Amino acid sequence: MLAGMVGCDSPTKSEDPAILSITVSSTVNPLARLVTVTLAEPGRARLTWGATGTPVLTLLGDSLSAQHRFLVTRLRANTSYTLEAQLEGSTAALVRIPLEVGALPPNLAAATFTTTGTPTLPVAVIEIISATGLAGLLMVEDGQIVGHLPISSGSLFGAARRANGQFVLLDPLHGLVVQTAGGEEVTRLPLPSATLPTPYGRIHHDVIATPRNTLLFIANETQRVGSDSVVGEALWEWTPETNLVVKRWSSFTELDWNTLKGSRSTTGNWLHGNGINIGPRGNVVMSLRNADHVISIAPDWSRIEWRLGGPTGTLTLPEADRFWGQHYVSEPTAGRVLVFDNGYDRPGAMFSRAIEYAVDPVARTATKVWEYRPSPDIYAALVGSAWRLSNGNTVALFGMLAGQSASTGPISAHEVTPTGAVAWRLNAGGALTRLYRVTPMRTIAGEVPGTFRGAR
Repeated sequence: MLAGMVGCDSPTKSEDPAILSITVSSTVNPLARLVTVTLAEPGRARLTWGATGTPVLTLLGDSLSAQHRFLVTRLRANTSYTLEAQLEGSTAALVRIPLEVGALPPNLAAATFTTTGTPTLPVAVIEIISATGLAGLLMVEDGQIVGHLPISSGSLFGAARRANGQFVLLDPLHGLVVQTAGGEEVTRLPLPSATLPTPYGRIHHDVIATPRNTLLFIANETQRVGSDSVVGEALWEWTPETNLVVKRWSSFTELDWNTLKGSRSTTGNWLHGNGINIGPRGNVVMSLRNADHVISIAPDWSRIEWRLGGPTGTLTLPEADRFWGQHYVSEPTAGRVLVFDNGYDRPGAMFSRAIEYAVDPVARTATKVWEYRPSPDIYAALVGSAWRLSNGNTVALFGMLAGQSASTGPISAHEVTPTGAVAWRLNAGGALTRLYRVTPMRTIAGEVPGTFRGAR
């Protein structure tokens, strides 16, 4: 618990007869609080919070109840907040209490960020691959850490947020861990072990939420191909509420170990799937790094619709527009595919970029229609992401520290317009040495911009 917090686990009695008390409790996330507002009779409570120099945010209770629990997020260290509770629709007096947030824990304070410009979405959610004394998911706003969901140790190779606001982290020790934005664990899907075998293999490198609020994840699958024991990929779907796990796709169904091999392919790591996303038709696009390959899987899982790049691509792609050792892939609109091209093993030049293709499976072509390549070049040999926002801007992460695998650094995320202008840039430093992805978010726990109802 951070020092200086007022009202923790102790109810503040109200002079407003409509609101009996307000209780504030700490959470696993050191920059979030659980606030309980108790009403004299069932109603809908509203909670608003803010401080000098921070956004004012608000949450409205989701039911007519005598007690409402709010998760207050996006708090900043060393800041004095005002919490304002009100019975929605009532003309009764407002109730306010102070909330003091103290210093960051030392491991969080060692991670530093600087920003320029203004992002389209306020919160950057960052997956940490490596950092000194720090692991898990970071939330950053205005260059300040406003949230942290830890993992047991090691690297976070996948995280997602479900439609109900829960976060899912791929913990190297515990598997897929579903938790609230405050860090309270809801459930988990364990990794396989000798003492706990599972139908799925080792979960790795990605988990995403589906439109059905289920979770789709990548796991290794091993099969015998001739004399070789080959480790490929499978996609599985998990429903946390029922713990149902269903295998949806296997790389061994249509892909061939004997013909689809990249320079990095081995029997123990044939394809190295490192990214999945759901396209606008319900298809699934998947990045297979070791084969320099991106594929689209049909919505009914019956077939691979097309293959882009690599030795067995079905879409013609000019050599100059190829991607190399890519991370992350999405289909922001039908027929447009966005890739973070690391440029690993690229002949003749070392640079990374975000690149977008128009794909035409009928004509069997792929055409580069857009790219973002910083000036001067940044080469990030591994990791990284490229995400298209609804306004057409793209957020690209170059996640490698200078000197790692010949990377140039710096570790930075860039939001760029369709014309390539940089609207916002975030540079990471301090304890942070490698970041996996940056996902822009409008909200962490459903909070929206608000205003204090009375004078402060």
